[in-house]
Amino acid sequence: MSIWFTEELHPYYRKSLHVRRILADEQTEFQHLQVIETEYFGNALVLDGIIQLTEQDNMGYHEMIVHVPMLAVGAPRRVLIVGGGDGGSLRQVLRYPQVEQVVVCELDRRVVDLSRQYFPNFGDPWADPRATLLVRDAFGYLEENPGQFDVIISDTTDPIGMAERLFSDEFYRLMVRALAPGGAAATQCEQPYFDTALIKSIYQSACALSKNPAYYYAQIPTYPGGGIGFMYVSDTPWTNGLKTPYPPGGNEYLNPEVHRAAFALPEFFRKELYG
Repeated sequence: MSIWFTEELHPYYRKSLHVRRILADEQTEFQHLQVIETEYFGNALVLDGIIQLTEQDNMGYHEMIVHVPMLAVGAPRRVLIVGGGDGGSLRQVLRYPQVEQVVVCELDRRVVDLSRQYFPNFGDPWADPRATLLVRDAFGYLEENPGQFDVIISDTTDPIGMAERLFSDEFYRLMVRALAPGGAAATQCEQPYFDTALIKSIYQSACALSKNPAYYYAQIPTYPGGGIGFMYVSDTPWTNGLKTPYPPGGNEYLNPEVHRAAFALPEFFRKELYG
């Protein structure tokens, strides 16, 4: 019998992946967590029925959310990842030899445990002595650490349930407050076709908090609409990153042409966002 995993985020749009088998399926304290083995995209992490990553196309998400702010800062030493319990963003941050500490603030420990088990291609970045895992809510941690981080990466789920707070004015204010002078942040910031109003609201918040905010975009086939966007928030221009060499280890998605092109927006969306 053919089994398909179907994700329906909107009443007018759904997508499906062919499933070979279910590797894990449990209700944690916070969410319904599944790992499924799919026909083409390999293992996929699913939270509350929404795909978070797959082995095949996660590089577009993780390389873009991490390297754009990291390269803009140039030589970041302290990095905070909000969410990111799968370890994909952590893996990319640790490619920078100048990084001294990476704090990952993840609410659900089971995301970390199952990702370590089922996504071995990430190479277990948790074993790196520079990595610190804090199993707690990010809001309190941000409040306790003003001006501490050169880069903050908000690697979160969609704005549903508890995660809605991570797309609020309050969160962005705390995040910017936690940046060191010259620091930069990048956040998961949804999809231009389906989430235009939310992105516009977040961009307005980012404009009030920083001098050089910008929205950028990556292609990830297993996300709604085939891609995902990010909000860059900093007083430091993102274009600084075009002058910084990539860290050791090869990229699978990002190159200088993609880096620059990611900030070029379709006209309908550019008008909505920038006016």
